Amino acid sequence: METTKQQQTTGLIFGAISLVLPNISSIITNAMGDDFSGAVGALVAVVIISIAALVCGIIGIIKSAGARKAATEAGEKKVLGTVGLVLSIVGTVYGAIILLVGLCAGCVVCAAASSLA
Repeated sequence: METTKQQQTTGLIFGAISLVLPNISSIITNAMGDDFSGAVGALVAVVIISIAALVCGIIGIIKSAGARKAATEAGEKKVLGTVGLVLSIVGTVYGAIILLVGLCAGCVVCAAASSLA
C-alpha cells in the first residue's frame, strides 16, 4: 500500500516541479540586464530550464500513470496519482510553450546581432 502512495507522491512532486521551473526562467530573464550579453544569457537560461521542465513533466507523467495503474490493481485510492498526472501534463505543455518562445526569441536576437555586425 505504501509503495503506490509513494509513487503517486513522486509523480505529484515531478508535476509540481515541471510547473514551477518555467516561472523560475521568467524570473531569471527579468533579472538579466538590458544589454545584448544579458539577453543571450537569459535566453540560454530559459532554454535550459524549459528542457528541465519538460524532462520533469515527462517523468511525472510516467510515474503518475504507473502509480494510478498500480493503485487500481491494488484497490487503493488514486487521487494523488490523478493530480500528479494532471500537473505533469500541464507542466509539460507549459514547458514546451516556454521552450518554443525562448527558441524564437533566440532567433530574433541572433538575427538582430547579425544585422548589426
